Amino acid sequence: MIKTITLPIKGMSCSSCSRSVEKQVENLSGLVEKNVDHDADLGEFMIDDNKLSVNALISAINQGHYKVDLPEDENMASVEKEVPPCPACNRSGADVPNTVLRSNIKAETFKQTNLDDEFHICMTPSCEIAYYTTGDQLINKRELKRELYFKEGSERQVICYCNNVDKEQIKDTVNNHQLTDWDETMAYYSNKVQEKCEILNPTGLCCRDLFGEVVSEIKE
Repeated sequence: MIKTITLPIKGMSCSSCSRSVEKQVENLSGLVEKNVDHDADLGEFMIDDNKLSVNALISAINQGHYKVDLPEDENMASVEKEVPPCPACNRSGADVPNTVLRSNIKAETFKQTNLDDEFHICMTPSCEIAYYTTGDQLINKRELKRELYFKEGSERQVICYCNNVDKEQIKDTVNNHQLTDWDETMAYYSNKVQEKCEILNPTGLCCRDLFGEVVSEIKE
């Protein structure tokens, strides 16, 4: 039986976030159509429930950065995946889509990378590891094309990787041009504003929330 369900999804802030959720579920057997709207914080999915259950759909979405936001008493299990710790620092990392690897790691390393593995990103500033798997694949931060803004020793604190805008540039637009809006700030530095976070941002995340935190920090 074909039916349409609407799910509240938290954590989305731009069109790239919507695309990330859609990519998370696009290969599910039984998914007929998908339409994720970051503005409304909703995803509308048409499924064949003989092939795909609502619980399985929710579980697939929750494997990524964004989560289905259901009331606790709702009779639909939402499964949060436990992220394994970084083998180097033994601290919990974060999920990262494999789509970021091609655009963010150097060609020589990429040739040796097995994309069949599930990668995670080490968020510890002092750790030299950028990406890791539960297997034996470790990618050092020096093997990246772009610096991770939160890692110690980074020359630039890039906040928006899609448009190559760093913290100092944001500070300039806030203090000298009174720009505190993401869209206006990116348009100031780029003739063609991009939002391809799941590809260009090494974390795979949208930077809008981080941008807002940086602006608040600068204003204080």
